[in-house]
Amino acid sequence: MIILHTEASPAWGGQEIRILRESIGMRERGHRVIIAARPGSDLLRHAGKEKFETIPVDFKRRNFLQIVFFFKKLIEREKVDIVNTHSSKDSWLVLPASRLAKNRPLTLRTRHLSTPVGKNISTHFLYNILPHYVITTGEAIKDQMVNSNGFNPERIVSIPTGVDPDVYNPDAKYTDIRKELNLDPSTPLVGAVAVIRNWKGLDYLVKAAPIILKERPDVRFVIAGGGPDIDILRDLVSTTAGADKVFVLGHRDDILNVFGSIDILVHPSYANEGVPQTILQAMAMKKPVVASALLPLQEIVIDNETGLLARIKDPENIAAAVIKLLRDNELSQRLGESGRRFIASSYLFTHMLDKLEYLYGKKKNDYPSY
Repeated sequence: MIILHTEASPAWGGQEIRILRESIGMRERGHRVIIAARPGSDLLRHAGKEKFETIPVDFKRRNFLQIVFFFKKLIEREKVDIVNTHSSKDSWLVLPASRLAKNRPLTLRTRHLSTPVGKNISTHFLYNILPHYVITTGEAIKDQMVNSNGFNPERIVSIPTGVDPDVYNPDAKYTDIRKELNLDPSTPLVGAVAVIRNWKGLDYLVKAAPIILKERPDVRFVIAGGGPDIDILRDLVSTTAGADKVFVLGHRDDILNVFGSIDILVHPSYANEGVPQTILQAMAMKKPVVASALLPLQEIVIDNETGLLARIKDPENIAAAVIKLLRDNELSQRLGESGRRFIASSYLFTHMLDKLEYLYGKKKNDYPSY
């Protein structure tokens, strides 16, 4: 099949990483993938490095007709079978083009975040009329769109991001980042891996650090990832007790070294999440996870089974969960083992690709009606 992905976001986070990894997986299965993204965007740059066919497009609604007919011609000329949009701007421009195309490709809109969808005519048109199906990255997002927005459940399919257990392998060799940070090899490391945005809640981990240090002064903290709010986070760290024990690492290309080095992953998001890839990756690495009790996170972090849940925006509760794991090695090991099994049963990368291929293979007569 010939698959066209479009993405108007210039950022580089879980959404864009999923598009690229999904594209790589589909290419390995013999499909041709074209990626259209904003000029200068990280996705376009990474896709180019991976030798994908790329198309730079400035998704501006003031050029609505020009862009719609550009994509209509592209879809027809390249005989595209699948059109998958990912953000609001590209969806408004590419979904109409796909539906107008003479070759009638399967038209999809992926919803990556749990941010509530507006309840108005335009969003109803964008999600419930223009695409044949909406793909969500978790059941909680699907339930929200069905129950809150009244969208047709037959047109929404939950396909969470999958993890390759051979890549995120707890037995693989890695370079311990403790050496880089001049730490003793026995130092307990509590870590977070995320694009640094305010709603990721990393400030609550920073605020939890002094509480944890009172119990365990030997612990150190690492936060890996770049993002728009990294300077704000660094400023907060500099004014927090124990600042010299919290390391904001910035973007890392060796993220497997980070996962391999940490003893506990903390994911304190308070909004907008789908099913975060970093939690799944940490679980695959047998790392115990502490996550905020946000509804989409509860799909994968089952309290006291695959991780521990902490109250949202509550540094004291985050600290209590981390201290519990630091005190109880048996619990930490059990949660790590359980997380790895959970990934193997429900969140493998191959399972994600299988579900996508099944959706792609639906016959036109089987598409749900309006």
